[in-house]
Amino acid sequence: MSSGLPLCLLGLDPRAAGTITLQKNARLTAPGCSVYSDSTSPQGMVSKDDAVMRAGSICSAGGRVKSKDSNYSPQPMTDCPVISDPLAGRQGPTNFTCNHNGKVISGATATLSPGVYCGGLIITNRSQVTLSSGIFIVKDGPLVVNGGSSLKGNNVAIYMKGTGANLTFATSSTINLTAPKDGPLAGILFFDDPSGASAPEYPPRHDKPGKSPREHSILSDDARVLLGTIYLPKGRLIVDATRPIADRSAYTVMVVQQLDLYDGPNLYLNSDYGATEIPVPKGVGPYGAPVMLAN
Repeated sequence: MSSGLPLCLLGLDPRAAGTITLQKNARLTAPGCSVYSDSTSPQGMVSKDDAVMRAGSICSAGGRVKSKDSNYSPQPMTDCPVISDPLAGRQGPTNFTCNHNGKVISGATATLSPGVYCGGLIITNRSQVTLSSGIFIVKDGPLVVNGGSSLKGNNVAIYMKGTGANLTFATSSTINLTAPKDGPLAGILFFDDPSGASAPEYPPRHDKPGKSPREHSILSDDARVLLGTIYLPKGRLIVDATRPIADRSAYTVMVVQQLDLYDGPNLYLNSDYGATEIPVPKGVGPYGAPVMLAN
């Protein structure tokens, strides 16, 4: 049985302590949808210190950790049934022939075309980059936006493939991206290759013991439009900023291995699906599983 609310955040890790974690002054604001942790650990969902997780409903397949009652609104349900990855059937690109090698844009204004960016894509030194509509494959290297640079694009999907293919949006970056409204990755903004090739994180984060999934970081203080679905089935997403994130998006959905919010970000997961032509992938958003009886 489900709450009847659309699913906007699913943490897939089945065993980790803190599959979804908020700490210090972090905020997760998802008033019209459901937040769900698949971890059966007694600490499968964590909100501590002065962090606040606010959603239409909150559910953990295991337990939950809190420092005070105000860490959650409403209080999470526990021992919920595990939800299978609703996007596991989505197929990614199959052609990985390099169009670019070790692309670096520094101190420039540029428009980039879809293609395969082998060795990663670095945007730095106050560059202003626009992505044309289509699918961008970042292979065997990171996607990094830093040094006061900006990255924007409408109807784009970013697919990460191979060793080192993680993303970092640094504190001083400006990010404004929307997912495709049609095509094979309609509704998908970021897609981490489900084979989950291990990779060193950029920048390094070693605050969780043991082997981590591939790490992606949204640290930007100006990432207010992230319209679409962030699908990182083998990735850990770190969100750490001082200003709202994705609050100007009609909707944002996250299906990730793990999610960590640090210090002071306020991550908005809006659910105004009718305000955009960009579709929500089947299985999340308003297409979540219905309540059924079976024998």
